[in-house]
Amino acid sequence: MPSSAVPIAPPEKENTPLSWPAPDPGYVALTVDGSFQGTDSSAAAGMVLRDHQGQIIFAAYRVLFHCNDALEAELHALMQGMALAIQHSVLPVVVQSDSYEALASLSSDALSRSAYGHLVLEIKELMSNREFEPLKICRSQNRVAD
Repeated sequence: MPSSAVPIAPPEKENTPLSWPAPDPGYVALTVDGSFQGTDSSAAAGMVLRDHQGQIIFAAYRVLFHCNDALEAELHALMQGMALAIQHSVLPVVVQSDSYEALASLSSDALSRSAYGHLVLEIKELMSNREFEPLKICRSQNRVAD
């Protein structure tokens, strides 16, 4: 019985990036991202608020001075983005971030006694003004501050 000497390669996986997850009608999506460069401690926060059709309501970025690490940049992006979302829409907000730790701080006391406890408390105060639903997204879906 003849055999093939040519190896059969497995099919290649397509590296198609995931698309932005649109919110349900009646909601807006706030996508936030912090960026931190450890070599020079430069940092920034980016935020975009969109409706369920993907139309941009606002887009903003901030340079963060005296930022210690990536988590602090993510928390600043959450806080500043949520404050702007309250000003620009009356609808409930789906908060999209690629930082699990920052999103987890919204529903737990994990960071309340940390150096970032004041930021977490301010974010929670903002959440009391509007319905906010956290949603963890992939880094490829979130390039707001990059």
